[in-house]
Amino acid sequence: MTIEEKIEAFKKEVGKRTLTDEQQRIYKAFSANVSHNVKFSILDKYGNTIRFIMACNKTREGKLHILEKHYKGKIGNVTAMEILNFCDIIRYGEPIIINGNLKYTLHRRNKTYTLIVYLKKTNSGKNILKSFYSDLNTKK
Repeated sequence: MTIEEKIEAFKKEVGKRTLTDEQQRIYKAFSANVSHNVKFSILDKYGNTIRFIMACNKTREGKLHILEKHYKGKIGNVTAMEILNFCDIIRYGEPIIINGNLKYTLHRRNKTYTLIVYLKKTNSGKNILKSFYSDLNTKK
């Protein structure tokens, strides 16, 4: 499935749902061929403000990486609605720093969701969303 086909599938899956402002920003980034970065500032459950950008034009991170590898993919499959709610992984998940990355993990509905933010600075001084994916939780 091409990126263009995945974008169309994403839009169809979301349909005409009413979205929050945050979900609308994510939807716009994932449903169009935009090349600008989307900025996020999210408070985690420990009171830490996590600021990062989601690149929309790089294949190794952000929107294109998630669409290519994890949306309707064979590895770490996530749905459109899970993508629209990926900020909840930071709000309610458990953080850990691994190899210079901030990794948030949340267990919900028999799945384990993971969101990874690079803790490196870009030329614009921002951390970068690397990936968002899920794994089936085998615990009963």
